[in-house]
Amino acid sequence: MASIWNDIEITWQNEDYKVRPNLDLINYLERKPGRSISQMVIRMSQNDLPSGAACELIADVINYAGGKVTAEDVFAETGGVGINVLNLADTILVALMPPPKEGTYPEGDGKKKTAASKAK
Repeated sequence: MASIWNDIEITWQNEDYKVRPNLDLINYLERKPGRSISQMVIRMSQNDLPSGAACELIADVINYAGGKVTAEDVFAETGGVGINVLNLADTILVALMPPPKEGTYPEGDGKKKTAASKAK
């Protein structure tokens, strides 16, 4: 079966980590109470994702890929607040959302086409 996601690649302390997003990774990331990928995407789109949440997400992806890092390590290494942390978190969140399948969005007025309406 072909992959529907693109790999996430992170270099952390001169070590490369690569992970293919899948449902197992999403469940791993959402295992913490109150953490939802979709809510993180919404907050990121509103420029409201807390730096601590971004650092936790980055650390969890590295750990899932076989590394050993804490959110505190990510915060300390990156300065915690800033464009680098948020850009990496954004890249991860986008990678966790597979592109929509072709034809899943209604075309035109959104009404289902019947045989009669298609013949017009």
